[in-house]
Amino acid sequence: MKEKILYLECKTGAAGDMLMAALYDVMNEEQKAVFLETMNGLVESVTVAAEKKVSRGIAGVHMKVTVQGEEEGEHLDGHDHEHHHHHEHGHEHHHRHEHNHCHEHTHFHHVHVSYKDLLAHIMELPVSNQVKQNASTVYQLLGMAESKVHGTDIEQIHFHEVGSLDALVDIVGCALAMEMIAPDKIYAAPVCVGNGTVRCAHGVLPVPAPATAELIKGMPTYSSKFDGELLTPTGAAVLKHYVQNYTKEISMEIKDIGYGMGTKEFEQPSFVRAFVGWTS
Repeated sequence: MKEKILYLECKTGAAGDMLMAALYDVMNEEQKAVFLETMNGLVESVTVAAEKKVSRGIAGVHMKVTVQGEEEGEHLDGHDHEHHHHHEHGHEHHHRHEHNHCHEHTHFHHVHVSYKDLLAHIMELPVSNQVKQNASTVYQLLGMAESKVHGTDIEQIHFHEVGSLDALVDIVGCALAMEMIAPDKIYAAPVCVGNGTVRCAHGVLPVPAPATAELIKGMPTYSSKFDGELLTPTGAAVLKHYVQNYTKEISMEIKDIGYGMGTKEFEQPSFVRAFVGWTS
């Protein structure tokens, strides 16, 4: 019997929004409409739009997540809008306008959300139990990585911004897209983490940042030739949860290819590529 395969290629890393966009891009038109309708019904103040984006001549999809009318990460120089859960140890390094790097967070959900509250919130969303379970597990992986890095218990972790709505949307969006695509097997190529250092609230950290480093244990990864943080903690947590096997060689009959674009420009186009097909 033929199996449906999803193969993810992360040659310029991965972030939650890039993975969600790549998965969206392989859906058919009807699925895309259902996906956006569901995502836009999740949280009152959040809108999700799929925008066409071109990076170095390659066209793909950028998922624009808007919270109370403002795109999270509009001032970010980073890959995505989901660097927020490291507020304690920074990751504000991505702001193009360093001097106002707190401004865009101050006018909404600048609150600490406990791990328990966050999971309770996911359980109340109007999505299937499978989506809720998967989204919760991804958060658990993030929470465990954070608590290990900070030397605290997971129950004491208060997500400064992992609790923020845009991250919730990225993670739930990936879970919903996976449910809709319904692959039998999920594989990925070795993942590029980036290189160099990143500036954050407490100074300069090496890439991959500590929480990301924790999450990539057991995952085949490599560094890029150019500097930059390519793999975000949320991207790493989603991959860790879903990917069953990492391989450079995949034997499948390709049916659809999706491109989920990052927001940062590098020497090579920044995207996650998703291949969907069948075992031949």
